[in-house]
Amino acid sequence: MTLAPELKDHSPEKLLAPVLSAFWDEDESWTLDTYRRHEGYEGLRKALAMSPDDLIAYVKDSGLRGRGGAGFPTGMKWQFIPQGDGKPHYLVVNADESEPGTCKDIPLLFANPHSLIEGIVIACYAIRSSHAFIYLRGEVVPVLRRLHEAVREAYAAGFLGENILGSGLDLQLTVHAGAGAYICGEETALLDSLEGRRGQPRLRPLSLRSRASMRARLW
Repeated sequence: MTLAPELKDHSPEKLLAPVLSAFWDEDESWTLDTYRRHEGYEGLRKALAMSPDDLIAYVKDSGLRGRGGAGFPTGMKWQFIPQGDGKPHYLVVNADESEPGTCKDIPLLFANPHSLIEGIVIACYAIRSSHAFIYLRGEVVPVLRRLHEAVREAYAAGFLGENILGSGLDLQLTVHAGAGAYICGEETALLDSLEGRRGQPRLRPLSLRSRASMRARLW
């Protein structure tokens, strides 16, 4: 597979060009109409024209990384999810953003929520997931309202729900408002809160590979 020309351009102008915030200064930037005027959901159409495995390889080749401190490669994370195991897969978006002084997710969801929704649908197609969740801080009521409206618009336009764009992909998206606990920014606490339990961190089960690696280090 060859990389698209735009993925190979690492010039300062390309790297510093606004992408997610390109039209935040437009009137009603958060609406579906505005998003589609700026080629919104065109990336989804291209993704659905590929096989899930080719899509994962494409994202790996692009060098796309997470925006957290680890900067983990997105395509590699998608590839780690086992396929053909007969188990349901879920995608959970951590939009809790409870760290003091942190301000990136909330402005994005306030000004351009459809960019997140489109990314969710693409990711779910790649990892064969049929249900996604967005975990958002309950205090940010204006953002929560805009996100709910964006999800409603996406369902009405056929970008969520059953047989998305005629691809055979079915996807349900649930927006969950947390109670504002700082600790729920940690992923295991977030998952417990999402499932209706008290949000508190817990130990993660070790995979067989992790156990073998740990034993090797101990020896």
